[in-house]
Amino acid sequence: MALCLYRSSKFCASKNRGRMASILNKIFRRKKNVPLACVMSLENEPEHVHTGACFLDIQPLSIVELFQSQGCASCPPTTPKVLEATMNPNLLLLSYDVTYFNHAGWVDTFANGKWDNRQRAYLKKWGRNTIYTPNVVADGVADGTGAGDNEVHDIVDKARAMRHQMAWHVIVDTNETELRIDSDGTDVGMFDVCLVNYDPKIEVVKVKKGPNKGKKIAHRNLVKDVVKIGEWNGGNVTIGLPDMSRMEGTGLETVAIVQGAMGGPIVAAQKV
Repeated sequence: MALCLYRSSKFCASKNRGRMASILNKIFRRKKNVPLACVMSLENEPEHVHTGACFLDIQPLSIVELFQSQGCASCPPTTPKVLEATMNPNLLLLSYDVTYFNHAGWVDTFANGKWDNRQRAYLKKWGRNTIYTPNVVADGVADGTGAGDNEVHDIVDKARAMRHQMAWHVIVDTNETELRIDSDGTDVGMFDVCLVNYDPKIEVVKVKKGPNKGKKIAHRNLVKDVVKIGEWNGGNVTIGLPDMSRMEGTGLETVAIVQGAMGGPIVAAQKV
């Protein structure tokens, strides 16, 4: 089985900033490959010999959202593929457990109706009337089950191609107190600026009832909340961050995203 279906009726100020938008085209439109970076620390590896496996292309961070359920029979064989495919510093996996399989005999221990609504927002934006798990969504514009070989990579590649086709460019950056957006686009439409708090730990749940009884399901980067902190419709803006000290000791991590309202595309992301 490739997927489970569910019918439904029912996103500092600084003197250098002024120059940022003017150089965005040079940054994003250059035809040469972006620089390569070695991902291995050589501090204690003096005899290390570089191979192709040491290097990866540096690209803007892409958000990969996984909508899943512990009560969905199709999730256990697919989730490990998604976890493995997103072990890449250019990608950030965000996992959301939905509630609409809770009637199948097992109540998902991480399910939240807010994540049902988030997935349905994409559904409505794309003009669909069928919702399913597992559902992998890249940058809010491309999706699939993630079950096929290389499918996650194909979804991400499609999303990146769509981002590259945008007529304008955007960069988001943060420090301890502010989030800054620089763009050469003006009047680009309304986008939400949100902070997504997630737990980077691996959480393994052994299902005791329902279609997945006895199976162990791993979760990574479970989203705890999504907090809107502002809006953006083009140009350069600075938005104050909430007090991030409240995150200390929680073990949670945060990523800032700029996303079209009501399930629109994610055009920029930056870890906080």
